[in-house]
Amino acid sequence: MITTLCYLEKDDKYLMLYRNKKKVDINKGKWLGVGGKLEKGEMPEQCLKREVKEETGYKLKSYKYRGLVIFNYNDDEPLFIYLYTSSDFYGIEKKCNEGELRWIRKEEIFNLELWEGDKIFLELLFKNSPFFYLILNYENNDLISSKLEFKINYSCFEVFVPENYVEKIVENLQRYSLLTEGFYADVYSTIETVGHWKTLQGGNPFDGKVGQESTVCEKIMRFRVKREFEELAYYLIKDIHPYEIPVINVFRTEV
Repeated sequence: MITTLCYLEKDDKYLMLYRNKKKVDINKGKWLGVGGKLEKGEMPEQCLKREVKEETGYKLKSYKYRGLVIFNYNDDEPLFIYLYTSSDFYGIEKKCNEGELRWIRKEEIFNLELWEGDKIFLELLFKNSPFFYLILNYENNDLISSKLEFKINYSCFEVFVPENYVEKIVENLQRYSLLTEGFYADVYSTIETVGHWKTLQGGNPFDGKVGQESTVCEKIMRFRVKREFEELAYYLIKDIHPYEIPVINVFRTEV
């Protein structure tokens, strides 16, 4: 099941909902943000806006997707919670039919009756941590275990290079451990390809002659580095690459 959960913020306070009005509610007696299940055909952001409006009366102008929380409770179906915060909203606050709304200062929130795992992600929200994945495993009200991972921003490289230069590029990148992933070093792949070009006047080609069309067997190297090392990796590749104008494509991704 997919749900959204949002914490509205103003004046160093969060808008907290004390769930006490529904007869059947796994969250009964607990304090948390506002949100609910995705309806058929909804996207998480649509659900977020609808639930905030329905439960608080506020309309979101902007918001930030902070993390994905996986809530495993006994043998129930896992609950995937899209976690958001927002300090950019407007409207008139209304009563909620699922509980009591109250603005609580951040330093007082941990004094409330919370799910134990909520304390983990609330601390991350307070510290403005980067995007995270949090798995919470419960047996009834007891948190049995948890696992926290942070999203890493990567830059993915695609480099066209003569085959005998692949090892040289790897060595240059590994001077700074840029091709190391966990317990694995020299992590990259190669694909065979054929390069085509015609050298114009003024060019100084590594292969071929001015005015002639040329072809050469090449390798396409593919690998990724952490985003903060993108410029360093680009320089290290270009520094060792034999071509006058090397083809180095960079694509950004998140994991």
